[in-house]
Amino acid sequence: MAKYFNGTLSIKSEDIERVVAAQPENISNARGYFKQVKLKNSTHIASAELKREYGNIPVIVRGDTGVTPKHGADVTDIVPMPIEIDDKISAVDIDELGRATDLGTNQIVDSYLEQHADMVRNTVNALCCQAHKGSIDYMMKSGSGFERYQVNYGTVKSVSFTGKISQLTLGLAVQNLSAIKQLTVDQGVGGPGEFVACAAFYAKMIDLLAAANKTESVKDGWLQIGPYKVLEDNDSYVDTAKNGTKTTKGICGAREVVYRALNAGQKLCYLRLDDVVQKAAVPIYSFTEKESGQRGIKLYTKSKPFPLVNVKGLAYGTFAAE
Repeated sequence: MAKYFNGTLSIKSEDIERVVAAQPENISNARGYFKQVKLKNSTHIASAELKREYGNIPVIVRGDTGVTPKHGADVTDIVPMPIEIDDKISAVDIDELGRATDLGTNQIVDSYLEQHADMVRNTVNALCCQAHKGSIDYMMKSGSGFERYQVNYGTVKSVSFTGKISQLTLGLAVQNLSAIKQLTVDQGVGGPGEFVACAAFYAKMIDLLAAANKTESVKDGWLQIGPYKVLEDNDSYVDTAKNGTKTTKGICGAREVVYRALNAGQKLCYLRLDDVVQKAAVPIYSFTEKESGQRGIKLYTKSKPFPLVNVKGLAYGTFAAE
């Protein structure tokens, strides 16, 4: 339970755990791909481990002047970039803390931590989205500003179709989906898998299933297209380019469908933060600091997520423009 005494606010791990547990279910299909979550009690990941699991090593750039490790045995470690949120408890809330009961203190603290937890979740979802394309290029929250975070996992195979989505039949759709999946099979990745489709493809499939009286193939949140499970891309995040241009994106582009093998070794890692007293890896960590020389309390939240993907288990198909 959060405690406030003599101008100092202390937050314990159970405070952030309580807030995270109360969050609504994360329905992101991008995040849902990473069923396995690993807490790694290290600030870095050994490249030998990634080379053994995935056959390649992600290349990471931190900021515009960051160092880019080279592929190969000379790279011993990679260090993912943390999410860092710097906040300040308002003067009004500090006055309230001075009069609040323990329950009231928790409510004030929770209002801040809820915002931070949402920011971390949204960032993790965006990183998982971008990882589906084989790379991350994201403006990450870092302190009071933003820093460019770039990761290159390798090349995701893709195929372009000459036909338009509007011209699809169920039979042709199955052929196209099979062609996309085959790109992963050809690279040695088999087993179960699923598709995530852009809104236009998904809507066209619903129309075709309805016309064929196959309403039983319209499931709760997905479609059965022949032998394949197809999800609709339900992710949305704002990507800020280096020049400041903002673009809303998801897993898929406007005419895209992605196939993802479910047993390709993908996982979401949370690494230990290297500049806090918390010595064990946790998904999210918050702490406070009393400002010196002025009346105020700083509230910090940090997280070091790193989605790992096997690009051989991912493939894209793009349809012709309408």
